[in-house]
Amino acid sequence: MKRPEGFLEWSIVIFKGLAWLSLIVQVAVGLIVLVVGGAPVPIGGVDIPARLVGLLNCVAGAVYFFMLLLVAKVIRVLLDIHRKVVGT
Repeated sequence: MKRPEGFLEWSIVIFKGLAWLSLIVQVAVGLIVLVVGGAPVPIGGVDIPARLVGLLNCVAGAVYFFMLLLVAKVIRVLLDIHRKVVGT
């Protein structure tokens, strides 16, 4: 019989993959913008230097990484609790 929580097992793998992908892409793009620079970016009516935007992109990549890993860990804990309650 197929386990009903198989989808959640795959979602853990997907969330971990997305976490690493977002970290790699955002830090790479942030470092490129940080090194190359560019024209100021208008955010909320204020011109923000492009290098600062690159640095903030690196920080956002780290935040997304930890948030997606946290989601994967929460799903893992909930699956472990489910297995102990059901007894499988």
